[in-house]
This record gives sequence, structure tokens and C-alpha cells, in this order.
Amino acid sequence: MLSAIAFAIKMIVAAAFVVALSLGRGESMPRERVGFYALLSVAMAAVTAVSQELGSGLLVGAVFAVIGLISYNQFRKQGELFDTLQSITPLWIVTVTGMCAGAGMLLQGAFLTFLAYYILNYFPSLLGYDRKSEA
Repeated sequence: MLSAIAFAIKMIVAAAFVVALSLGRGESMPRERVGFYALLSVAMAAVTAVSQELGSGLLVGAVFAVIGLISYNQFRKQGELFDTLQSITPLWIVTVTGMCAGAGMLLQGAFLTFLAYYILNYFPSLLGYDRKSEA
């Protein structure tokens, strides 16, 4: 009974991490894709929790391979490196925060969410990249 409650709490925390990331002023995580990213984070939390119970990391490794292939295809499609990184970064961040929540590493997941929030929202301005100046 307690393990089911702990599992449910992990799933809720995984979704909460994504919602916290979407509250930023930047456009790196579009609001219309928050549901998709929350679902991905919850799925990764579930896969990680099941993988821990089975004592095998193959499930998590397979998911990382799939996301790596998606990232590779994205790099091949888009021309500019910065735009590609901005489109792929939320995918990787929600995957890793979901894994942190699924493994029970809530403090590490919260720190990663905090760090990713500032990277997603302030990284373009730190690099001096301004879309309005290019148009």
C-alpha cells in the first residue's frame, strides 16, 4: 500500500517539475506542449521506478537511445545549432527530471528543475542571442 502511494507521489512530482519549468518568460518550453512534456516526464518516472524494481537499467537505456535518435534527427533537419539546441533541450530536461522523480531523488530533481529553468529562460540573453535583432 505504501509503495503504491510512493509511486503516485513520484508521478505527481514528475509532472510538477514540468509545470514549474513551463512558468518561465522564455519560449523554450511552449505552453501548448506542456501536456506532452508532462506525459513524457511521468512516463520516464514510471519506467525508472519499474526498472529499479526489476534491478535492470535496460529500460532506461532503451529510452535514452530513442531520445538520442530523435535528437540526431532534429540536428539533421534544422540548420542553425542554437535553434536546434533550444528545441531539443526541453526534451532532455524533462526526461532527466522524470528519471530523478522515478528514482526517488526528489531533491536532485528539484535542483535540476531550478537550474534548467534559468538555463532555458536566460541562456539566450547570456549568449547575446536575440531573435528580434536578426529579423
